[in-house]
Amino acid sequence: MSRLTTIDSTNDELVRRCQGGSIADRTVLFADVQTAGHGRLDRRWDAPPGENLLFSVLFAPPISDPQRLQHAVALAVVDVAHLLGVHEAVLKWPNDIIVNDPASDSDGRATSKLAGMLSTMTSDGSVIVGTGCNVNWAPDGATSILAQSATRHEVIEVLRHVLSALDGLLTLAPEQLGDLYRSRVDTIGRRVRVELPNGEKVVGRATRLDADGALEIVDECAMTHRFHAADVVHLRPE
Repeated sequence: MSRLTTIDSTNDELVRRCQGGSIADRTVLFADVQTAGHGRLDRRWDAPPGENLLFSVLFAPPISDPQRLQHAVALAVVDVAHLLGVHEAVLKWPNDIIVNDPASDSDGRATSKLAGMLSTMTSDGSVIVGTGCNVNWAPDGATSILAQSATRHEVIEVLRHVLSALDGLLTLAPEQLGDLYRSRVDTIGRRVRVELPNGEKVVGRATRLDADGALEIVDECAMTHRFHAADVVHLRPE
């Protein structure tokens, strides 16, 4: 595990290190500041210095199921959020960790983002999973462990908890990990809007998560759609 004071992006730095030679499996970089941290669709991920957990894990080849690794990291972050008092933390497909607020709307499930992930595959077949988790600070519209638990935490200690949980999750058989992941995805059963990069939107109910990670949506005309990647917005019930 290596700590960097400032870096453009921990994912990008691990990509550069891969290009310079082989890197040990489960190499971890975390940073106090990322000047060009980003998530899906190149969305920026900013945070004040040292307040939030910004880290990436490299998994060395051979890798038979890259998606399993992102699922394991996501589950580790959820487990640690629960450990630190954020009991309403759940997964929102495909790669966000949210907190449900049971007092906020008629569905009982208004949500705020706690963490997000971005996976990168390198030319040598390594998989890098980058994570940003709001520990002691959150931007408008999001939440943090501090906001939910009223307790500040040292970021490095949160990371140690996450890596310990990740080690345990990676000992599970693929089927066990898949079942655990699906059980934590709060999107299933909810009315959602799926937003695609080309601007297309599909509104319907999320009915299942397939073994390959695809989300199945039944739209308002009873047509079934499968998505492997998209933005999903949880909607209030009609």
